[in-house]
Amino acid sequence: MEDQTDDTVEDGTDDAVGDRVDAPAMDEATVDAHVDTLVEEGVLDHDEATDTVTTTDDFEHRRHVYLDTYLDLDDAAFHESVADAFDLPSAEAAAERVDELDVSRREFATYLALSAHLDGYGVGELTQMAAVVAEVGPKSPVPDALDELDDDSWAAFVDEYDRAVVTVWKRRCEPCEAMKDEIDELLAALPDDAAVAGLDGESCPDFCRENEVNAAPGVAFFADGDLLEAVTGRRSPGPLGERAAELYGTD
Repeated sequence: MEDQTDDTVEDGTDDAVGDRVDAPAMDEATVDAHVDTLVEEGVLDHDEATDTVTTTDDFEHRRHVYLDTYLDLDDAAFHESVADAFDLPSAEAAAERVDELDVSRREFATYLALSAHLDGYGVGELTQMAAVVAEVGPKSPVPDALDELDDDSWAAFVDEYDRAVVTVWKRRCEPCEAMKDEIDELLAALPDDAAVAGLDGESCPDFCRENEVNAAPGVAFFADGDLLEAVTGRRSPGPLGERAAELYGTD
């Protein structure tokens, strides 16, 4: 899914990985201690109100670079990368260690991102931390002001309301952030009787495919469960409200 910025639709030792052998399953106290450290270091964010933990935008931006590099590597390249990172004698030795410890590409990329982000921690600590962080996702890109939908819930939402507006968002998307800054104005510009929700476009491929939304931010207008129009690219509240009025036949 692409970003759109305009207002038109066209718009390092053999023991490194081995440290996990001693503690492949950390006890709760160890996990909690790592989470506290990672929050202090700006890797994780703990929302005490909801007791949820997510990765910070800063760390997620760094991890994204490593995920882009390593997530889709074939086995040979992945094992060679692990051998280089942990000073293992060969790719074959790395393959055996990866299989033995069930090290995923996501954990490996997370370990490298943590190594770049943090100073003063040993390989064993970083490896355990990577196992913790690899299970944590980033904060949703959907603004807090909107109820969040997914591929399992959006169809019921648009069927429930005579008029429904589904907004589409993406992480690391500058035009999305610009629209979020105007979310109150945007909501005020839409018809009062329209139900408005949001979804993470990257996590909802079915919605995007079925409604031809191939970029973020996006706004899809529905009436009686049917798609009237989907627009993509940054939209100012005024023009967006005017288009909604045209589609819904309101003043």
